[in-house]
Amino acid sequence: MNCGRKHSELLTEMHAVPRGLVFAIYYPVLAAFGLPANLAVIVILIRRRCGLTKCITYYLVSMAVTDLLVMFTAVILNRISGIYFPSSFLSITPVCSLRSALNYAAIDSSAWLTVAFTFDRFVAITWQKLKTKYCTEKVALRVIITVSGLSCVKNAFTYFGYEPIYIINNIPWFCGTKNIIYTSPAWIAYDWIRSILNPFLPFVMLLLFNALTVRHIVLANRSRRRLRAQNIRQNQ
Repeated sequence: MNCGRKHSELLTEMHAVPRGLVFAIYYPVLAAFGLPANLAVIVILIRRRCGLTKCITYYLVSMAVTDLLVMFTAVILNRISGIYFPSSFLSITPVCSLRSALNYAAIDSSAWLTVAFTFDRFVAITWQKLKTKYCTEKVALRVIITVSGLSCVKNAFTYFGYEPIYIINNIPWFCGTKNIIYTSPAWIAYDWIRSILNPFLPFVMLLLFNALTVRHIVLANRSRRRLRAQNIRQNQ
């Protein structure tokens, strides 16, 4: 048995897997409720029994699918497998590197699809002229495909940021962060860009679009009240 320990930071993929009775109960319960809930949402939306337009339905289905992928990659493949099966096939270095990249891609897709849907509703409420061109099913499909594709491309580099912690019988086990991640300017810039693109920028954009939407609704309500008051006075 050949056992070699790397001197990069001894972190498993997605950093350290949380331990303890609380996490051992929390994550299975989260998966037990989260997976059926997202599946039910997808089925209901696909059957089109909610009275929604196709544009809205596409966005909601895509968001439910990405949330389902987050539950599967982050909760089941990462947390639950790390707690209950710490030395399984999923802990081989190429596999856990792939799990980490898929996890980040799913999280990015979920966040940016939420931003895309919020922007779509912002346009529908505030820009009536642009609404007929932008808030369509074709544009929604293009946005969903583009966001999902870019999220996968952006996080594909994560796969190459890990190295094995142990080598047992010529099999690499677990994922430790490579030292070059902390010394290479390219990797440092990539890490900064990744942090800005998620969660900082989506959070700011969600706040901005929602604030502008609420402002437009408030102003519209005030205008309606004034018109009603004027009509009442004229009638009197």
